[in-house]
Amino acid sequence: MENGVRGELQEVQNMGKEAGSRDGQGPGRHDVGNYPWYLDVRSSPWEAYRSATFVTVDLETTNRSKGSACEVGNRIVDAACQVNAGPVIVGLDNVKATLAGLAAPVVLVAHNAKFELQWLKREGVECTALLVWDTMIAEYVLAGNRRWPLDLGSVTARYGLTGKNRLVDRLMRAGVCPSEMPAHMVRERVVGDVRSATALFLLQRDRVEAAGLTRVMFTRAIATPVLAEMEQAGMLLDASSVEKEYETLLKRRSDLSIQLGTMTGGINLRSRPQLATFLYSTLKFKELTDRRGNFLRTGGGQPLTDSETLDALKASTDAQREFVKLRAEYGKVDAALTKNLEFFQKVCKEHSARFSATFNQTRTATHRLSSSGKPLTFSDNSLRGVQFQNLPRAYKRLFVAPAGSLMVEADGAQLEFRVGGSLARDPVILRDAMTGADVHRFTASVINRIDESAVTSKQRTAAKSHTFKPMYGGTSGTPREREYYEAFRTKYKDLYRMQMNWVHTVLAEKQLRTATGLMFYWPDTKMQHGGYIENTSSIFNYPIQSLATAEIIPVSLVYLFWGIRAAGLTARLVNTVHDSVVAEVPEKELDRYKQVVIESFLKQTYQYMSVVYGLDLYVPLGVSIKAGRHWGEGEEETHSYGNQGAHSGKG
Repeated sequence: MENGVRGELQEVQNMGKEAGSRDGQGPGRHDVGNYPWYLDVRSSPWEAYRSATFVTVDLETTNRSKGSACEVGNRIVDAACQVNAGPVIVGLDNVKATLAGLAAPVVLVAHNAKFELQWLKREGVECTALLVWDTMIAEYVLAGNRRWPLDLGSVTARYGLTGKNRLVDRLMRAGVCPSEMPAHMVRERVVGDVRSATALFLLQRDRVEAAGLTRVMFTRAIATPVLAEMEQAGMLLDASSVEKEYETLLKRRSDLSIQLGTMTGGINLRSRPQLATFLYSTLKFKELTDRRGNFLRTGGGQPLTDSETLDALKASTDAQREFVKLRAEYGKVDAALTKNLEFFQKVCKEHSARFSATFNQTRTATHRLSSSGKPLTFSDNSLRGVQFQNLPRAYKRLFVAPAGSLMVEADGAQLEFRVGGSLARDPVILRDAMTGADVHRFTASVINRIDESAVTSKQRTAAKSHTFKPMYGGTSGTPREREYYEAFRTKYKDLYRMQMNWVHTVLAEKQLRTATGLMFYWPDTKMQHGGYIENTSSIFNYPIQSLATAEIIPVSLVYLFWGIRAAGLTARLVNTVHDSVVAEVPEKELDRYKQVVIESFLKQTYQYMSVVYGLDLYVPLGVSIKAGRHWGEGEEETHSYGNQGAHSGKG
């Protein structure tokens, strides 16, 4: 099978090579607009980390918004680089000239390389032919799910290397801009950081190889330049829709506040004593108790009034139920305003309605990307931003494509479910994927104790949040929900058996190696009385989520990015959230863009996982595509590809 895959991969990559040619300056270098040399994964590009020229770069900038290259008021204060651990070259012009004179293949070494890549692009340095080694990401890969400090000072200390200049660090933490520091201090800092990063690269390279993590590191490396480009693209808010939603919620919050004021007699709901009196004396709520029947109270013996307590109070009278209802809605509306709409409104009024995502590559335990959003010009540090991972689905519609374009979202169709099925080689998951079975309808039928044919669209929608909870180790809920969890594990018994094997491995060894080689650690896992096993949920989840959203989605993203260029399209990627990629696509390019999505998400990614990771994905990969004026709009179409064949249809 592998020979066939390699042959198909050659065809795919020729798509981008036909329009260009090698320029005689080293293997795999292509003209701008084609796939970079390091995506020719047949030629063991990892060897470049041993044999290619490597250049370590460090840039010191003014520090508005952490020195972001997107902040037009920032500038480079000093720069340094080092080629193959040779003499350190200082000064921005000298660094740029050095980079311009290097022939591919070249490895760019930096700590938090995305930062350097963005600044180099701003300075007109072409970086597409550079394979990245990020010493921060390398340490993250070696850490697995362990929470190691990843700043350069901490990492160098871990390796016994010379740390950063403490005085400069203290000054920067105090808000002093590098441009205000003596020039010799800044120069010492960039020179020291370059030497530290070079030493780290040479040491980490050996450790990554010894740990069997070369494939994981390579995937992180090829994704970094793409994410750097995407951060600078930005997304557009529909200012009129934002304002309308803001005014609607503002009025609703005011109305709810009046209703609550009338009901409570105008007490201050933020006053613990006043709220406690109202809850327990006026409304006669029963205080929460422990197992022995003792009241749960503050350290000072006062009744509890925190949010968790309020959520747990049992309403038994009409007045209690009315208060619970009003408070819940008020909290929901207030959260929407303070966490999202106030931010969106300010962006629209003061930042031309456009802001960009910031992709965090070293934050999550499962190694998936996380993303947050701030204005494209970052100077207003009072704006907290939004977390795209937690953005309510309804607010996707507030994002709009520019005139003449569409917002197109591509996401891995039931990606984690399919990945779990591939790892377990579960024939029932394979069957469901190949036949397009509606797993959410199955969920609804079990929870509502009815035949699948009788499930309504409302019941299906309500059940969707439960569908994959068993796969993530979910056990609690209503009796009917727990009944569904059992039904899921019975239906997909091979998946469940594999996950329980993981749990028993961790019980015995306190660690688990994933299919990609990544190591996760649970040193405190043990079985309690009654059979309860600590960390079961994360053990169930991490190996699946890491493969799906830390490996497969970044690979899909990379091939989509370069596929757009190879096809000569002007579409641009603007965000990636969990298992989806969002792009702004001119309407006239839509059909061709969809073809590139299908090719990159399915065929190219499938082949990469086979050739690079040696994985035979038992269950085909799938991709769903939506296109509309606003994010999340449009009719969904789904396509699949794998060793079981290809399939396309409407979803």
